[in-house]
Amino acid sequence: MIKKILVAFDNGKKAHKALETAIEIAKGSEAEICLLVSVQMPHFLSSVTSSGMLKDLEEQNRQFFTDILKESEEKVRKEGIPVCSVILNESPGEAIVRYAEKENINLIVMGSANRRAIERMLLGLGSVTNYVLHHAKCSVLIIKCYP
Repeated sequence: MIKKILVAFDNGKKAHKALETAIEIAKGSEAEICLLVSVQMPHFLSSVTSSGMLKDLEEQNRQFFTDILKESEEKVRKEGIPVCSVILNESPGEAIVRYAEKENINLIVMGSANRRAIERMLLGLGSVTNYVLHHAKCSVLIIKCYP
């Protein structure tokens, strides 16, 4: 039975669709939803910026997502669903998997880009999505978004 749903959230179109889907699932199963964001900047930035600048970017990112998550939490609460959010500063895929395991999450819901066959062959499913699919110890629902 699904009681705890983790939504990987980055404020993109895919993440909003994943949240909508999680809300529908939560309504049917009386589950709670947790929104998770990672504010860690991509590793390649550390080679082109100073550590101080990187910390400033991460702090700006944290403040941006704090505000965005409040809006998303309110949307979930309006549906009568318990909700929480967490902002972590670690690799997104690892953060999702670790948090899901620590909090006994039953289902991870996340968006996926709709890459064409050649893009999938060259680029794969997406590094975060791929990592979560291969490492999560709970069910994972990938939401596809079409243009």
